[in-house]
Amino acid sequence: MKYLLSLIFLTTNLIGFCQTSQVLSLSLDNALSLAMQKNTQLLNANLDIKHAKTQVSEVLSSGLPQINGNADFNHTFEVPTQIIPGDFVGQPGTTIPVQFGVPFNANASIGVSQLIFDGTFFLGVKASSEFVKISELSASATEIDVKEAVYKAYYMAIIADQNLQQLKASLKNMKQLQSETEELYNAGFAEKLDVDRVVLAVSNLNVTLSRAANQTSLTRQLLLNTVGIDINQEVKLTSPLPSATEDNVTLSNFDPNSRIEIKMLDQQQLLNELDLKRYKVGYMPSLYGNFSYGSSTFAVQDQFANLGNDWYGNGRYGIGLQLPLFDGFYKKSKINQAKIKIKQTENNKNQAIRGINFELNQAINSYEEAKKTLQLQKQNKELAKAIYQTTSTKFKEGVGSSFEAVSADNEFTQAKINYLNALYELNIAHINLQKAYGIL
Repeated sequence: MKYLLSLIFLTTNLIGFCQTSQVLSLSLDNALSLAMQKNTQLLNANLDIKHAKTQVSEVLSSGLPQINGNADFNHTFEVPTQIIPGDFVGQPGTTIPVQFGVPFNANASIGVSQLIFDGTFFLGVKASSEFVKISELSASATEIDVKEAVYKAYYMAIIADQNLQQLKASLKNMKQLQSETEELYNAGFAEKLDVDRVVLAVSNLNVTLSRAANQTSLTRQLLLNTVGIDINQEVKLTSPLPSATEDNVTLSNFDPNSRIEIKMLDQQQLLNELDLKRYKVGYMPSLYGNFSYGSSTFAVQDQFANLGNDWYGNGRYGIGLQLPLFDGFYKKSKINQAKIKIKQTENNKNQAIRGINFELNQAINSYEEAKKTLQLQKQNKELAKAIYQTTSTKFKEGVGSSFEAVSADNEFTQAKINYLNALYELNIAHINLQKAYGIL
């Protein structure tokens, strides 16, 4: 049995290891879809919606019948004594001690109370329903933030990997150059200094490559953490970095009210207005109904067994009216506070609209600048390529130095990396533009 348990344990661990070590192919669309299901912020935002809905039920419960049952048993081991005038029993001028009650009694009752009218209740139900909408809008805002984070993390992971590949290609070229330089040196056509320069360049490139590999690993872990997946999961990114973006966004057809932030402020203002109405209707009377019915049984000393043989009922119903007359200006203070909140929210909305317009202008400018930078970096890459090819040819023909060859290779590699980074910055600027426009 001991060996069987060990075998089961080992098999389970092996299965778990195989599942963990399995490579996950992850496209950008898949990453977005998984984030909608697994991202912690989104999961909590959806729980906030459910929590808000339970608050609606909580408010509604106060308007439903409130039913309570009660049962009790009492043993009055010392029945209270009362003094009455002797005139009641034909003994004027004296007092007589008497006991009213019995030692044992039991009671059972049920009571029902019902709200008939209360203006604050109906407004409370309306406000709690509108609060659910606030939670839904907040979840939508969280979804936008998560989508933005996934886009940027995915693009960062792609660009880090592509930069790593460029460095690997450069290292391959540099090692080839090292081999050729050593051959020229052995043949007497190159100096020891030329060999040392290339060896140093290879060593420096290895250091840079190691840092880039570590950076690539970190960017992938950042992506997995953003999506909501184990950061140790091996992943293969299958979507390329977009080489072109659509830029049909203009200020002429932009409506700030389409932004989720403005929708949330409008919803908050609606809650503020409902709050104001709630305090105003607090001056109106409240009407309640109640009903109760119960039954009691009694037993005298030494006759406890008779308890429960005879039951005596009692019941009542009634209506209660509560009319607020003076509360020390409490509701007046609350009304003034609600009016101030309404004004503050109005100011916040105006400020938010100004901030959104500024954000959009900034996003458009950054996007246009990123497009220009990409075009310039593309030209630089082509120029660096031509320089590299010419320098390599000259070095192979023996009319160029190793210094020129190493410099040209470094410049070409840096130009390719600069172009990729410019392409990344363009895509990031496009994401920021879409978010500023409210269409992400």
